[in-house]
Amino acid sequence: MKNHKDNGFILIIALILLAVVTILVVNGMRSTTMNEKMAGNYMDRNRAYQAAELALRQGSALLQANADSCLDGCSNATVTGVGPVVTAMPSVWSDNLSTQAVIPVPTSSPAPAWVSAKYLINQLPDAMRPSDKTSCKAYSVMGRGQGIDTRSVVVLQTTAFVCPL
Repeated sequence: MKNHKDNGFILIIALILLAVVTILVVNGMRSTTMNEKMAGNYMDRNRAYQAAELALRQGSALLQANADSCLDGCSNATVTGVGPVVTAMPSVWSDNLSTQAVIPVPTSSPAPAWVSAKYLINQLPDAMRPSDKTSCKAYSVMGRGQGIDTRSVVVLQTTAFVCPL
């Protein structure tokens, strides 16, 4: 004959095991969700980095394309360029769509589906030139890229020298 005291013991063990399995599943889901968010943030930061690199290269190309006029010092009025990023050298970052590149990303991405690239060129003082480039002008070229998330911003900077031929 069965002892009546043992009738509920299996139910209690089953409920404890169910609770343990539930905790393990919830923690696994939390870990997976966190990893997915981290991968998305990394991808967006990479987009911002690539946009900043594009802006840096476009700014350097604009500077080199106008090398003759930049030997006397460039200003917004004297330098114009052609390209997707900026049509004139800005003295400050611009949020105007005509002065930034809009780089499309796949439509599966969340809205807004673009990143922005901007550049800024400033002439450096003559004291910043190395001794082997005394006939050159030094310029700071900064590229700013922003990912889909407005908190993903990357700024890159380089120094470009415009020298006579």
